[in-house]
Amino acid sequence: MKRLRNRVIGLMLVASAGALLYRFGLTKEARENVKRALTSVKDAYMQIEGLMIDVHGITVAEPILPNRASTLSQWERFGY
Repeated sequence: MKRLRNRVIGLMLVASAGALLYRFGLTKEARENVKRALTSVKDAYMQIEGLMIDVHGITVAEPILPNRASTLSQWERFGY
């Protein structure tokens, strides 16, 4: 439990330091560049996700090989 608490506190410190650095340590131009970079990463992620969804939906119809056809017919005879 102590380990989890330490990790949560550490994560909060890192997030707070990042927010302070973003707000007070960067110029306006640098903040715009960070926003653009995050937007481009998000867009790339969404494109990759869309491609992965499309790939999972594609099925390729191949002819059934003779040994597979005989195996399938045997299973059908057994009632499966």
